[in-house]
Order: sequence, then C-alpha cells, then structure tokens
Amino acid sequence: MNILAIETSTDWCGIAFIQNEKCQYKIEKRIPREHAERLPEFYNSLRDKMGLDEINLDAIAVSIGPGSFTGLRVGLGFAKGIAFAKGLPIVPVPTLQIMAANSGLTSEAFTILLYSHGNIVFYQQFSVSQLNLGEVCEAKAGIWDDIDHSGEAGQYGCEKLLGDSSISSVPPTAEMTGILAEKNYNCWVKKTPYDLVPNYIASFTLGTKK
Repeated sequence: MNILAIETSTDWCGIAFIQNEKCQYKIEKRIPREHAERLPEFYNSLRDKMGLDEINLDAIAVSIGPGSFTGLRVGLGFAKGIAFAKGLPIVPVPTLQIMAANSGLTSEAFTILLYSHGNIVFYQQFSVSQLNLGEVCEAKAGIWDDIDHSGEAGQYGCEKLLGDSSISSVPPTAEMTGILAEKNYNCWVKKTPYDLVPNYIASFTLGTKK
C-alpha cells in the first residue's frame, strides 16, 4: 500500500510517505505553534521529492488524538483536504497507540502518558499483544498524582511533572502513524471521512490540584 501520513498532535509536526509498511521519505520538525504554516511546506517538499502526483495513494493516515487541540485540527483539516481532492479514505490513528508502538516497551502492561496542561495528562495502558492485534482501547485524561506510576511507562512533554522519576520521552511520529495505518487498515479505515473529528478528550473539565 501507499500511505501518506500526517502527525501534528504535539509540538512536533511530521509528514511521511509509507510504502508496504516501510518509510520511504519523511519530514519531522519540532515547531511549536507553526503547524498550520509549515505542514503545507512539508507536503510540497515530500510531493516534489517522491513524485507524489505520479503515485497512486491508497489512503491518508492522520494522528487523531488526544493531543494539542490546535495541532489536531490542523492535521485532520489538511488530511481531509487531500482526501477530498484525491478521492481517498482516511485512516485515523490513535496518538497514544503511535507512542506505544514507538516506545520499545515489552512489558505485559505498560503506560503511555502525554502532557495536556497544568498537571493533567492523557494516559492509556497497553500490552504488546494488544498492539500486535491493533486493538484500540479508550485513552483517558487524569491528574498526574492520581495515576498509578508503578510500572513501565513512556511519556512525552511530562518532564515538569516527573520529579525524581525517569521515564523515557517517546514523541509520536508520522512514520509510525503511517505504518500502523497500513497494518490496521481494514479495521480503522474511514472511507467517507468528511465528518471525522479529532479525539480531544475532555481534559479541561478536570480540576487542578495546587
């Protein structure tokens, strides 16, 4: 399959071309609050480098959240524009699932944490077998101190909350977004994706402890 993948859920912005579960070309940069300006530039660069207009794409993959409110809107909006123009389906890929697949963690159960705001994080527990099967479980938002941190974990953006803990930083990537989209295409694809919305998760309803 030929997949164009977009990832904009954090301060990183990325786009990648995946062919038969291998990344052929990618552009990924840490550019806080510049996603709307730079994503079209990244796309044009990838298109010119790969001759994308001559390639029959099968789908557009996009990181669907949770994550940055603005970043997710930019990524999905751009994905919808390309999908509409080219008559393609969209494969929404859960952001924490992307991080889990990137983490290299192999425990029977481990936790992925993504910073939201204040002392609020998005989190989800995974197992290797669950990842291999492409099962999608519900991500949650919670207060950092209320979450069980006893097991293995990967995180992104949570450095100010770690204290004395040491948890590896695992940002989501466009490359893994596309690879997971191809692996789980039949289960995740949205062939009429125009009413698709990001998975924001209502973290702003949570109280903040002092």
